Amino acid sequence: MDAWAWLTSQIGMFIVGVFLLLLAYGYLKIGLSAKTLKLFKFLGVILVALAVLSYMGINLFAAEEAPPASTVGAFEVTATESLAQLTVDNNANLITWAVDIGNYSTPAFVSNCQYFSVAFTVDRGLGTVGLVQTYGDVTSIPSITNDTTAVSTPILSKTGDQYNAIWTRADTTSAYDMITITIAEDADGATVTLNMTLTLTAIESMHQYDSVNIGLMIGGEVWTVQVLDTT
Repeated sequence: MDAWAWLTSQIGMFIVGVFLLLLAYGYLKIGLSAKTLKLFKFLGVILVALAVLSYMGINLFAAEEAPPASTVGAFEVTATESLAQLTVDNNANLITWAVDIGNYSTPAFVSNCQYFSVAFTVDRGLGTVGLVQTYGDVTSIPSITNDTTAVSTPILSKTGDQYNAIWTRADTTSAYDMITITIAEDADGATVTLNMTLTLTAIESMHQYDSVNIGLMIGGEVWTVQVLDTT
């Protein structure tokens, strides 16, 4: 507690006021002039009176108001698939990606099932007002180990050093792995699309009905993309 806070407290004002009155009435003698003692008497009476009024609930010193807390509420995320190999469960935050490579002798993706394209609509939830931001993020990309060669291959293909997991906003701005999503002050929500591409070598190393999960985080919600080998 700083000096001013202590002085304006009930105890502080009472103690200082009593001390000044003791000096003013000569109970404590330290050689002060009559003028100073008169001033101490006045101040002592004022401080004691303020302490008593404060004790009675009449506070003459306004408390400093804290600034209002800045609160960001939740978001509501809805996914919409655009490809036949994808199935969305918005209640479970689960997207199933069914993959078929024909056969294991001459593997090749059937009907372009190596592609993933899902639009995520991020709407305002309770507590979100004004311009707000959140993000979409591919949080985990598993690798598959081949039983014969013991070589592990990431489930997603790469372009250079970047995994082919590309977010695209409505303004056509794109980013690998993670992107910021802005909901304008006068908007109810925003939409962002995630495109991903599988690695054939990784799927070849899976067995029929094996599955692995790609993790997503969008609008504060955890989502799972389950890659299911149906070959």
